[in-house]
Amino acid sequence: MSKFTYVSCFSGVGGFEQALNKFGGECVFASEFDKFAQQSYTALYGDGHLHGDITKIDEKDVPEHDLLVGGFPCQSFSVAGKRKGLEDARGTLFFEIARIASEKQPKALLLENVKGLVNHDKGKTLDVMIETLNDIGYVVDFDVLNSKYFGVPQNRERIFIVAIREDLVDSEPFSEESTTGQTIVPKGKRRIGEWAKTFNFDFPEQAEVTTRLRDILESNVDEKYYLDEEKTAKLVAQLEAKKPDERMSRQAIETFNETEQPKEHGDMIQAYNRQHLKDGICPTLTTRPEGFKTASLPIVESEPQMLGHVDIRGNDSIKRTYSTEGISPTLTTMGGGHREPKIAEAQEVRPVLTPDRMEKRQNGRRFKEDGEESVTLTSQDRHGIAIGNPPKYRIRKLTPLETFRLQGFPDEAHQALVDAGISDSQRYKMAGNAVTVNVIEAIAERLIPMIAER
Repeated sequence: MSKFTYVSCFSGVGGFEQALNKFGGECVFASEFDKFAQQSYTALYGDGHLHGDITKIDEKDVPEHDLLVGGFPCQSFSVAGKRKGLEDARGTLFFEIARIASEKQPKALLLENVKGLVNHDKGKTLDVMIETLNDIGYVVDFDVLNSKYFGVPQNRERIFIVAIREDLVDSEPFSEESTTGQTIVPKGKRRIGEWAKTFNFDFPEQAEVTTRLRDILESNVDEKYYLDEEKTAKLVAQLEAKKPDERMSRQAIETFNETEQPKEHGDMIQAYNRQHLKDGICPTLTTRPEGFKTASLPIVESEPQMLGHVDIRGNDSIKRTYSTEGISPTLTTMGGGHREPKIAEAQEVRPVLTPDRMEKRQNGRRFKEDGEESVTLTSQDRHGIAIGNPPKYRIRKLTPLETFRLQGFPDEAHQALVDAGISDSQRYKMAGNAVTVNVIEAIAERLIPMIAER
């Protein structure tokens, strides 16, 4: 480990801190506006270096530091005529980072944002950000990384911008490899590479998904996280739908294809297969505005085979009462509490999109396939999972602990927030807003040597 100092902007629950402290980093200044996030940050890292609203902080009061990090909110830039650079960034939260970096000139910046920043406003937003960083003395590289390749089963794509002070690294054009292809990043690099001061950072490889959603699930879950029988029945009906619409599962489509259908139905199925049946991970975790009463990824769980009231897998202390439809069982224990049997390998684990929002949900399949990664966590939506074997499932939300695991936080960090009295709803929101710790670690492993040796 190399000792270095860093400043954390828009700190939230401290995803950057979790990663950077492992590499010998010392946070000398942090800024967070939300009072609940401040409470959580204090519980994890203390409050000796924690400050509030970054817009009210004089950049001259920020301590000297080696690295400036932040997952800043993305705001639209008003770009009129030929005005560019630092002046166009004023009034946005990105400018708060830029003005600190301009004053303190840290060796490097590491910034995170949503994937859509690459082509937001036809690319003008990212253009202004990079030109601003160039203007204050930095060369820049960027890439979009997906959390599912870094040891957490969450399909979460985010842009990461690395900026190195121009006296520490030679400016060079983006490599041909990084600009080849028609995806969003190569297109952006071809556009920006025509005029910007750039370099080629060694971003980590995205090669293999190594963790499954079932690997991060709790085995004993309170009944309060489960959907009621009525909602469960409606969702399972969607899963088992026999009509070729956007709600069909792969199994339902295969069944549908085995029967003779009108031509227009067959065309719809082929279109569905092309657009939706892809290998993937749990959808992105989201957060919801304060006051929303449900949270986290719901989980649909199917029942194991039963013989009377005895679980033939051996959990004979668990008694199940089935609904008349045989869909949504209620788990009880002889001791009066509730507990969840460990998920068997034979059981499906399907991510479910916004199960509490029966009429309104994000675009995409309601049910992912067995083994796919979680939907992306966000601050607005609550997703879940379906566990079981067709046609019997149970559906529940992810627990707050599971959402923190999906972001790479250790269980001890989550427990510290519980002990500090942070509510479920706030912990869900913080998880959705956080950066994935594992991804920051992979970047830091390559970035820290660049600034520690200079």
